[in-house]
Amino acid sequence: MGDVRMGTDGTYRTSDLYISAWLLSKGLELRGIDRSNKQRNDFIFQDRSDRPELVRQFTCGSAKGNVADFVYSMRKCKRLLYSFEV
Repeated sequence: MGDVRMGTDGTYRTSDLYISAWLLSKGLELRGIDRSNKQRNDFIFQDRSDRPELVRQFTCGSAKGNVADFVYSMRKCKRLLYSFEV
């Protein structure tokens, strides 16, 4: 699992592509991607109260959701990583 950090500004940051796609598919707002570290890109989400439980479910293998939404979100995350958008 990628590095995860809480921002002091109500954000949640992770370098884990799969967790990022999962959170995006569950409706968390992606605020941007931090590319300041050349070895790792961090996805920055607006944090919300259910985020810790969503991450726990994903990492423990008990996540339930729409597979099509997850696949779409994975493609979107990859596209954003390689296109330098957001």
